[in-house]
Amino acid sequence: MASNFFSQQDLARRNTRILITLFSLAVVLLLVLTNALVLIGLGLVDVQSASSGTVSGQGLPWQMVFFTSVIVITAVSIAVLVKWQQLKGGGKVVATSLGGSRIDAASKDPLERRLLNVVEEMAIAANVPVPPVYLLPERGINAFAAGYSPGDAVIGVTRGCIEQLNRDELQGVVAHEFSHILNGDMRMNIRMIAILNGILFLGHIGYYMLRSSRTTSRSIGRSSNKNNNAGGILAIALGLIVIGYLGSFFGNLIKAAVSRQREYLADASAVQFSRNPRGIAGALKRIGAHSAGTRINNENADENSHLFFGEAIASWASIFATHPPLAQRIKRLEPHWNGKFPSPISQVATPADSTAETAAARPTSKEKLQQALAVLPMLLVQSSRQPLPAQAIVCAMLLQHPEFEAVQLQLIKNQGPDNLLQQVDQLLDAVQALSLPKQVELLQRSVPALKELPPAQFQQFEQLILALTAADQQLSLLEWVVLSFIDHTVASHFSPKSQVRNASITDFSEVAKPTLQLLSAVADTAGAPAACQQAWQAGLTNLGLSNDTPKPDHDWSMLSSHLNNLLGSAPLLKQHIWQALLAAVAADEQQTETEQALLRALALLLEMPWQPAPLAN
Repeated sequence: MASNFFSQQDLARRNTRILITLFSLAVVLLLVLTNALVLIGLGLVDVQSASSGTVSGQGLPWQMVFFTSVIVITAVSIAVLVKWQQLKGGGKVVATSLGGSRIDAASKDPLERRLLNVVEEMAIAANVPVPPVYLLPERGINAFAAGYSPGDAVIGVTRGCIEQLNRDELQGVVAHEFSHILNGDMRMNIRMIAILNGILFLGHIGYYMLRSSRTTSRSIGRSSNKNNNAGGILAIALGLIVIGYLGSFFGNLIKAAVSRQREYLADASAVQFSRNPRGIAGALKRIGAHSAGTRINNENADENSHLFFGEAIASWASIFATHPPLAQRIKRLEPHWNGKFPSPISQVATPADSTAETAAARPTSKEKLQQALAVLPMLLVQSSRQPLPAQAIVCAMLLQHPEFEAVQLQLIKNQGPDNLLQQVDQLLDAVQALSLPKQVELLQRSVPALKELPPAQFQQFEQLILALTAADQQLSLLEWVVLSFIDHTVASHFSPKSQVRNASITDFSEVAKPTLQLLSAVADTAGAPAACQQAWQAGLTNLGLSNDTPKPDHDWSMLSSHLNNLLGSAPLLKQHIWQALLAAVAADEQQTETEQALLRALALLLEMPWQPAPLAN
């Protein structure tokens, strides 16, 4: 499964390059059309000469062409940059622009609670941080994932989706969105919003000029010169509107071409996460029976239409559809489907399963998935959804050495918020009773609650966990991963500048130092010196490096400073690095519980798909 997602991430990256190429061609075409419009509108080129093709290059007013081109390129660039700036906040900005409101983890609405449980289940299955969930007040059955990376992602779901779908169907839709997160589609989709905004901007200029020309038009009759100027400006304004529509044509064509095949892939990947092909197929059938379909009525639905699970707006031609036809998507999932849609739901049923735990307790078609997501104690699940207890969970995870526990508890008392020490006391035994892989899962679940902290409180929490890990004066790899994971997924929520938005590094030499540092740290978890050396050699062989390559000492500060380079590695390079780490762990042909927890945490941090191997006896 992992190699599939790496290759699809690489395809999404290549699609982004195609998108930029198509955008550049569209801008060139619009540039030519705008220059022609301005020259003809201002009378600088004779219409008859232009239509007959007899205008020579020497006869063109090149100064005006240059001036117009600069204005157009500048305007388009500013439009792209302004939209890009608006989207710096990532997924939460997109969700709020579509009218979404974040679902409170303490919500008493059984439909909302069911949705939160399903999102948690799919996040664990996909091995990504649990994202915040936003609810859109729309009747249509639809959903989306938005953000630059798994650590920044949000899930948005419509009210119609949670009201009209049963649990299996809802799970299929959410799994589809998680596949977009792992396939690398989100970053491409956000860039598409900014790029297409630039193409459409010329039309906005035309509308502005048209409104402005009304004042000029009132002067008609005062002088023939003014009449000509007003008429020329009016012609340019109308022409820019036409060019704007032409830009919209190209923009929608580009958006549809890039999006459709990714939807087929996301449908197929959703089955991998949910282990239930009937879930997503059932959701698609339910859409076909629902009167509102997948329609989104928000004014920003058009520019975000490619983000959604289904067609958010009506398209007058199939070439502009951002999603494949409903029937084709169902047929790919259920080849023997009879073409009939179920009767629409006329009354919303209250879900009987208000928690993920009760769902896991009863036998369903998702039994294998529920077994894989073995039940956590209810106390810890509920605690992971609240800001103060979520902080206590992280602190409890870092209290791994009894000889330093008294010092660490004193730090929590002195540096933590009020009642944090009490929360740690209540949860410590339950957290430490969990296996290490389950503790990592609990960390995944705690991310949305930590993102709810006020910025000042989060900074206080960050300083506290740094002090806790420094108490024993020896930082372990797992502790470094926990600190870095919180910094990457939660700190970036408060400081969008720290988000890694590009995956462009393709040369191994640019990430060789942090890769060898990480490989050395992973190899040293093998235990005995001989086993550590064997793991180191296995990793080097996988990287294609000489066995004589010196093994570096641990330098956590250097590794932290280069983490963004590892995160910014192109998918196939990242896969190469990940396979070396796996080879080091597998060198002794067995995987311990500690190694499994370490790999899971590393995969979370480095945003890599991962599946656990059978544990060693």
